[in-house]
Amino acid sequence: MKEELQADIFSVSGFQEGKMPFRYLGVPIQPGKVSKKDCSSLVEKMVVRIRRLGAKKLSYAGRVVLTNSVLNTLYNYWAAMFVIPKAAIKRVEAICRNFLWDSSTEYHRVPLVGWDRVTMPKSAGGLWNKKASIWNIASVEKLVNWIYSKADRLWIKWIDNVYLKGANWNEYTPANDSTWTWKTICKVKEKIKNGFIDNCWAPHKKGYDWLMGTYPTQNWTKIVWNEWNVPKHSFNSWLIMQEGLNTKAKLFAYGICQDDMCILCAEQSETIEHLFTECKFSCQVQKCVEEWIERPFPTDTELLNANGSNLKWKALALVLTTYKYTVWSQRNHARIQLNVMRPVVVAQRMKKMIK
Repeated sequence: MKEELQADIFSVSGFQEGKMPFRYLGVPIQPGKVSKKDCSSLVEKMVVRIRRLGAKKLSYAGRVVLTNSVLNTLYNYWAAMFVIPKAAIKRVEAICRNFLWDSSTEYHRVPLVGWDRVTMPKSAGGLWNKKASIWNIASVEKLVNWIYSKADRLWIKWIDNVYLKGANWNEYTPANDSTWTWKTICKVKEKIKNGFIDNCWAPHKKGYDWLMGTYPTQNWTKIVWNEWNVPKHSFNSWLIMQEGLNTKAKLFAYGICQDDMCILCAEQSETIEHLFTECKFSCQVQKCVEEWIERPFPTDTELLNANGSNLKWKALALVLTTYKYTVWSQRNHARIQLNVMRPVVVAQRMKKMIK
């Protein structure tokens, strides 16, 4: 546009000439590639939010909820607009990981379970925390889908007039002098176009699910995530199934403690199997619970082979997850306070929690 015409527009409209880059609704707007530095405000907002949450008082289960509902919400706002640099995505995932395992934004302790397993679907043994890199692509997919469906939007009309010019979107290739943003959208289109049938996602699939792929279903998840369970009991049972508990056998193998003997019975190596099925203390707790429920103590194998929909099954799953959480709590209490409650008292506490 000529300078004379620009001057006329400014005088008539009262506008002033802006410069790139600038921020709009908290997001950087610029013609070129978005850098890690441009995403620093996103990272800063996540750090500030964590400091305000008082997460040290929360259980692991509480942190999982906050990670999905609060931290990921901040990230989703950015991810829906453009492809975020890999370095920034790694930092976002590191913040979520550190917050989950240590209620902090920095790395202070080794995660109990790898992040790849945490981001798997619950039915496959994960926690279904969103994988930031794939979620970013799935969010940009919305823009690709608008172009597929020729949505009634001004942006789509502009794209069709400037770039597509009537070309088939499924076969379109961007020109070399196209902007970085447009080339990125076209790359996302190439990644996901095999998931589209008649310009919409394949039946029973959405963008993120399709990009994540399929995972083998784990039968034990129906016990762990039983709707009657207390959330922190479910998370503890999930850690057990993932072999994520820091038992003395594991710590001894890492050279962290001097021996691997069970804290509760001091007779055998403290493994997960011993702690919940073989330990004398745990067996006595089971006997006390059996007297109350008037039947043999439920096991994972029994529940996996039974109907998982009736009320009796849900009650037995509740008993099992509460038992595992209580025994692990007593083990930690014994390690820190150097004393253990009597099995009868522990069973009574279990009874109150279950009721």
